[in-house]
Amino acid sequence: MVKILDRYILKTYLASLVVVLAALMGIAILLDMAVSANKFLDLKSEMAEAGFWTLVARMADYYFYQAFYYFQLFAALALLVAAAAGMVRLNRTRELTGMKAAGISLYRVLWPIILVGLALDGFYIVNQEILLPRMAVELVRDPDDLNALETFSVEFIRDNENNILYAPIYDPETQEMQAEKKVFEDGRVTFPARVRIFLRDSQYRAMGTIEAERATWDARLGAWRLEGGVRLPPVRQASLLERVPEGPEGEPFPLYYTNVGPEEILRHRTSDFYRYMSYSELKTLARDPMRGNRLQLEVAMHQHITSPILNVLILLLGLPFVAGREDRNYFVGVGLAVALVIGVFILTFAATAFGNAGHVPPIWAAWIPIFLVLPPSILSMEMLKT
Repeated sequence: MVKILDRYILKTYLASLVVVLAALMGIAILLDMAVSANKFLDLKSEMAEAGFWTLVARMADYYFYQAFYYFQLFAALALLVAAAAGMVRLNRTRELTGMKAAGISLYRVLWPIILVGLALDGFYIVNQEILLPRMAVELVRDPDDLNALETFSVEFIRDNENNILYAPIYDPETQEMQAEKKVFEDGRVTFPARVRIFLRDSQYRAMGTIEAERATWDARLGAWRLEGGVRLPPVRQASLLERVPEGPEGEPFPLYYTNVGPEEILRHRTSDFYRYMSYSELKTLARDPMRGNRLQLEVAMHQHITSPILNVLILLLGLPFVAGREDRNYFVGVGLAVALVIGVFILTFAATAFGNAGHVPPIWAAWIPIFLVLPPSILSMEMLKT
């Protein structure tokens, strides 16, 4: 009997969970399409020769990857809303009343739902630590980048040797970092801003600079081929980026081996790229004292630990509210679940903002929501009427 009951509750809950996840992701995609309508229209005009179905395929590819990020956003909400919908259904058909009359505890009824929540939370961790980091290049794309990427600057990316890469121009089509070129009327050519690699030791102390007019990625070697590349000793100057060499100088340097290739450059293209990084990647990046957003990185790093815990606590906090009521109205049950999740999200948002601004230590910003939600979750489960 127990196994039959478990299967029935699981079937009811999983059906609700699939519908809720699909609805939430569908709404998110529709809203994003509405906001990005102008970009998609521009893309349509650019791809007129390729045809309508090619455009549809590009859009489908774009939202396929975005769906994994939407899952991270809506996982906690989907778990609780699906539980609310499932409990309301059992109440409407009087099945929950029958279970209570048969002496079956509500804790026993909710146990399969909690197990599904834990399983989905496990996928949440896998998605966070493995899948999203591998999809980062696709996730940072703008809708108008689906046809062709425009040039942009490489803004001080740290590599595995602790060095910093900078380039005023990067062309993703040719996979080239380029200097800013200036041609005078008399035919003279100068490079006001060059491709630069700032060399540092393990203690982040300056060890010199590599400069070049152009750097082309060689995938076979895993290195940048430097055109006009030279290595210079440390230069003590207020603004090294504005330094314009008057002639050939330094030691020739034709190749620079690094883990920062075209994919890493594309991944770091947006200012919030750290949203798609794993815990270990965030930890490495946050150690760099030269980064201006270290607080944000540290908060995000600690939230990689606390977010899965918070998902489970939200489920435990809300389950007694949606299961212990006799309401047979879907809107009441779902509305209550949504209100609880929104309240926790507001708390998390406020703690994150304080952590990013430096008002509280980053580790506190990540753990404060846990400490505040844990006691009500325990109390809520203890007060559940069985």
